[in-house]
Amino acid sequence: MEKQSPELAGVWKRVVVVGGGVAGSLIAKSLQFHGDVTLIDPKEYFEISWASLRSMVQPSFAERSLIYHKDYLTNGRVLVSKALNISNSQVLTEDGHSISYDYLVIATGHDDSLPKTRSHRLQEYKTEHEEIRSANSILIVGGGPTGVELAAEIAVDFPEKKITLVHEGSRLLEFIGPKAADKTLEWLKSRRVDVKLRQSIDLNSSSEESKTYVTSSGETIKADCLFMCTGKPPASAWLRETVLKDSIDGMGRLKVDDNLRVKGFNNIFAIGDIIDLKVSTHLQYI
Repeated sequence: MEKQSPELAGVWKRVVVVGGGVAGSLIAKSLQFHGDVTLIDPKEYFEISWASLRSMVQPSFAERSLIYHKDYLTNGRVLVSKALNISNSQVLTEDGHSISYDYLVIATGHDDSLPKTRSHRLQEYKTEHEEIRSANSILIVGGGPTGVELAAEIAVDFPEKKITLVHEGSRLLEFIGPKAADKTLEWLKSRRVDVKLRQSIDLNSSSEESKTYVTSSGETIKADCLFMCTGKPPASAWLRETVLKDSIDGMGRLKVDDNLRVKGFNNIFAIGDIIDLKVSTHLQYI
């Protein structure tokens, strides 16, 4: 007698992944031939996040970095909707679906509002590119990876622009060593980027209409275009009324063990920027 595949025999475990960023998409893609996988994401596409800043200065680049979930998840289901609630056995979505699971993976990352459709995301990049192209002066707030890379991308493609980078820390890229941070600062200055450290921007005393922004030291900066690159909180607010409400730390991150299992649960896992695991430990899993 011919054996049925695990999928046809109905013995595959139901795996629900909430979040279609880098971590969630990778998990769903990797498990799709080993379980009954459903990916829940409020957008229809996966975005290669480290290509997003290049896409702002070269919108055509996004054609390669925005990938429909259905194109890589060929043996699983894609549900384009927000997850609203979870129980010990189901995920409830904004459009009214209740998806049962044997194993659940939370991978919602940071709180970042992105368009639902790929075409709208492409249009966003074109709009941002036009803002950059038409501006004579650009202000970037935040000297972490995003702010530094955006300043570099604009400086390379639009060397005629006056770029100001404001960062409240004592050095750029504070998560890396001082030597690398110093080289970053040196490179940006060589490209005529005006870097202001130990300062912040008071948006309440600034005026977008007059294109003037005031720093914490009282300095006024004129800029045609402003980009805030100060980071986003974990996308965990929706979990505070769920069975995971007691598994969230003070910074909004899910508490997990060394196997990425949410503490207190045997069949719920979390991965990516939403967890409290140290970066050095987390990297070995992804």
